Amino acid sequence: MEKIKQHAKKISAAFFFILTASIVSAQENIEQALNELQPVEIKVEGQIEKSVIDPVSATIYIPLPYYIDGTSTVFPISKAKVVSVELQEGLTHTLPDEIDLRYKTNFIISSSENEKSKTWTISGGYQIPGSDFSQWHSEEVPGFITLGNVECKEMPGTSAQSLWDNGNPAFSTSGSKKWPTYKITLPDGSTAAQLTTRRVFGVIASGNLFIGKIERNMTLKQLLGFTNKNGKALIDWGIPFEAVPKGFTIKFNYDGKGDECSLAATLENRNNDIRLIVGAAGYIGTAETSLTGPTLSISEPDSNGMRTLTSFFVYDEDELAASPIISEEDVIGESGLPVTHINVVFASSVNGDEFEGKKDATLTIKDFELIY
Repeated sequence: MEKIKQHAKKISAAFFFILTASIVSAQENIEQALNELQPVEIKVEGQIEKSVIDPVSATIYIPLPYYIDGTSTVFPISKAKVVSVELQEGLTHTLPDEIDLRYKTNFIISSSENEKSKTWTISGGYQIPGSDFSQWHSEEVPGFITLGNVECKEMPGTSAQSLWDNGNPAFSTSGSKKWPTYKITLPDGSTAAQLTTRRVFGVIASGNLFIGKIERNMTLKQLLGFTNKNGKALIDWGIPFEAVPKGFTIKFNYDGKGDECSLAATLENRNNDIRLIVGAAGYIGTAETSLTGPTLSISEPDSNGMRTLTSFFVYDEDELAASPIISEEDVIGESGLPVTHINVVFASSVNGDEFEGKKDATLTIKDFELIY
């Protein structure tokens, strides 16, 4: 009887092994069949990097240049033209010839051989050129106190055509060369932007870095109005932008001397010179401790002493109204309005545009990157 029981156990074990192997094999066959239903590559007109294809989530991300290669024309992300869809032999797809990469577009890849199909999602986005702050250039800027131009070597980007700018051209009118915004070298040898709040002739000047362009050739009337009222008036804010990012990351370090820094990005819909805020992300604070949350996280410092801020955009009207990034003068647009511009502003003193802040408050930043 004991031998019969042992024999039965062996048969059961063998059966269980065969059954398990069969199930695993079937799963592997299904996964293989589905993995075969994936594109080798998808390209759109003007694309300069390979597509990011994730077979697990069945998603495709198309990394695009901000400008059409060799021109100053912003890439038409809402009307991207598909130039090639490379598939394995025997597969077909339903991707249209023109797609709106701002949002997720579903399409199907099918096999005529085994009648299998798989739904894929495709979207895309671009980064803002010069956002690592590794390149800087020199400009001649006006200085009223010096009765002539002053050389400013602390301008972001490779030329005056850079999409990034700072308030140094306005600061130059004081005659001081102790610039509020300037480049530094970190311990690992990489370059970063350092923003320091200065005091000149009793006026606070926050270190700042932003997307847009500040007035270069100010008249004396503009200068007096600038120092007595609000620094925002001399800046052409933001740049054309169609993408719909999930959020952004940036590496930063802050010694606020009791002040607060601002790391902010807004997405706008502009029509007839009216700026409507349709998305916002960022942080205002001292950054003395790490924090995490559903829309914001700050890491511990790395070997350079830099923390990584990750902030996700809110697009809902009610959430925008509650965001600390939104000021009283901002006008919130209806949910669902398309993005036409992006505005990004970093400041060593959060109220620097009102000429308020703590002298020597210092914000160091590098590697701004949008998340899609």
